[in-house]
Amino acid sequence: MRHKLFNPYKQKRRWGRGVKRASRFVSTRNQVYTGSNPYQQEKKGVDWRKRIKVIILILALLVMVVFVLFHPFFHIKNQNITGLQRINETEFREAVFGMIDYKKFFIFPGRDYLLINVEELEAIIKDRFSIESIIIKKVFPDTLNIQIEEKISTIIYDNGEKYNYLGLEGKIVEILRKVGNDEWQEVTEIVTSTNVQGEEIEKKRVIERTHKPTLDIIIKELGDYPLVYDKRGFIGEINTQVLQPETVQGVIAWFNLINKRTDIPFGYIIIENELGNAIITTREGWSLLIKLSEDVEIQFEELQYLLREKIKKINRSNLNYIDLRFPGRVYWQ
Repeated sequence: MRHKLFNPYKQKRRWGRGVKRASRFVSTRNQVYTGSNPYQQEKKGVDWRKRIKVIILILALLVMVVFVLFHPFFHIKNQNITGLQRINETEFREAVFGMIDYKKFFIFPGRDYLLINVEELEAIIKDRFSIESIIIKKVFPDTLNIQIEEKISTIIYDNGEKYNYLGLEGKIVEILRKVGNDEWQEVTEIVTSTNVQGEEIEKKRVIERTHKPTLDIIIKELGDYPLVYDKRGFIGEINTQVLQPETVQGVIAWFNLINKRTDIPFGYIIIENELGNAIITTREGWSLLIKLSEDVEIQFEELQYLLREKIKKINRSNLNYIDLRFPGRVYWQ
C-alpha cells in the first residue's frame, strides 16, 4: 500500500484560499444597501407661501361679495314697467319694493342685485295682482325690467243710463256714473199741428235716438276694459245679475283676440237680444256681427281667413260689416 506524503506547503496554500473565500462571503453579507426604495414616499415640508396666497385670495373674494351685498350702489332702485293699464302704477311699484325688502337673506338686504330671485318674485306678483303673464329681468346694477300682461276680470256695462263694473259672474260690482246727454244722438223732425184757436204750431219730435258711448273719455276715466252697451237696458244695484257668465267670458275673449292677434282697433260691443247676437264696433267705422253664445275661436278663425285672403287692410275703409254669426258662412259688405 502506497501512502501519500503530507506536503505542508500545499496544504497551507489550500487553507489560504479557503480563508479568502470565507472573508469575501462575510463581507458581502454584512454590506449595507445604500440605493433608493421606489416604494418609500419622501416626506416634504408644508408650502406656507402657497397656503397664505390661497387664504388671501379667499378673503379678498369674501370682502368683494360682502361689498356687493351691502353697498347701496348694487341695491335695486329703479323699475322699468311696461303693460300696466288698469293696475295703479304707484301701488304696483310700492308692492314690488315691499316684496323684495321682505325677502331678506339672513342679515343681507333684500334689494341686493345678487340676492333677488326673479322667478320667485314673478310668482308672488301673479298671486297678488290680476296678471296673465309677467317677465322680470335684472339689469346691472340697480334696475328691474318688468313686462306685464294684465288679466281682464272686469267689464264696463252700459245700460243706457249708467256705467257699471261687472265681474266675471255678470253681477254689478260697482256703479260708476250716469250716461251723459252728449252720448245720445237724436234724429228729429218738425211736426205741424193746429190748436183750438186755429193757429199752426210746430214741434220737434224725436223719431230716432241712438246711444253712442264716448269711448276715449270712458277709457281715460274708467280704464281700458271691454265696454258693453246692452240695448235691453237692465238696471240694478250692486250684486244684481245683468249678464250671464258665459256672455262676460265671450266679451273678454273677443276683446283679447282682436287686440292681440289683429290690427283692428277695438271699439265696444252692443248686445241686442237674449239670443247672444252682438255687434262689435270698430274705430275704423265698420262692425263685426257675432254670436256670444257660440264658440269664439271658430268665429275668430273665419275672421282671420277673411282678412288674410279676401279683405286687405287697404280695403277696410269701404267696409260696412262682416257677419260671422252663421258657421261655415261669412258675409260682408
